[in-house]
Amino acid sequence: MNRQLKTSAIKLLLLSAAYSAACSSSDYTYGYSNNVAAGGSYWGMSSSVLGVPSTSGMDINGVIYRYTAVKDPADPFTVSIGNKDAINGGYIFRETDDWSGKSGQTITKLVPLAYTPIDRWGDGSIDLTGVGSIKEPQVVYTYRVDPCYDPQNNPSCPNYVPPLPELPVIEVYDALSDQYVQMATESTDLSLLERDTDEKKDSEGDDEGERLEVALSAAENALTIGVGVSQAQLLQAMNTATNLNAYYASNIQGGVYKETTVLSDNNIPDNRRAFRSMGQQVLHDEMVNQQWR
Repeated sequence: MNRQLKTSAIKLLLLSAAYSAACSSSDYTYGYSNNVAAGGSYWGMSSSVLGVPSTSGMDINGVIYRYTAVKDPADPFTVSIGNKDAINGGYIFRETDDWSGKSGQTITKLVPLAYTPIDRWGDGSIDLTGVGSIKEPQVVYTYRVDPCYDPQNNPSCPNYVPPLPELPVIEVYDALSDQYVQMATESTDLSLLERDTDEKKDSEGDDEGERLEVALSAAENALTIGVGVSQAQLLQAMNTATNLNAYYASNIQGGVYKETTVLSDNNIPDNRRAFRSMGQQVLHDEMVNQQWR
């Protein structure tokens, strides 16, 4: 931007600031845009074209433009600079310079406007009619920005709401998706259940037979041991009787020895051990017979 156009922009900014200070106590930020016509005769109103970080809360209140008309004085020629109204249709701003009957020269214009939100400012353009051209066109917008347009931009803004702390993400465990739960809740195969029951019964029958066989073996061993003990006792008694007979058959010189032993009881008790051994033998025989049956 050349010195003359920059001076005009500064004047317009000072006037806008003074007017805003008289009408509002809000703390606005004032500025002016880049030369939007540097890229050609048509432009948009994006933040990159205007040369601002963001257009949020922006109000445009003036347009400054400058160009040089090239034409013959006798030729008809007009230059129109404007922006479309993005909301209501038509133009929100349009300025026309009629060069018909005039020689070409450089013109600088400052067009003050009421503060208008950036949302209404559509695409801008420079339209030429007649015979002629322009060179070095420059179009600059003056604006103000409300820093509290979004209260969350600054904690000092009215209606600012402190942001909520970021909540941790809690993963909910879905028990139904667990493979072990799915396996446990699967429908039961009745045929498999019956087969398992039959196998269990067969196993229990085999175990019972094994236990009976072990019991019979133990009883047989016990009877065998008992019979062996009884036989040993009988053999010992026989040996003892044999040894005593030898003494009874011998003659002792010196006279007769009279019997002096007197039995207090004439009844001789039965041998209980022999009866017990016989009872165990009978039990063994019965268990063996039951097994074979």
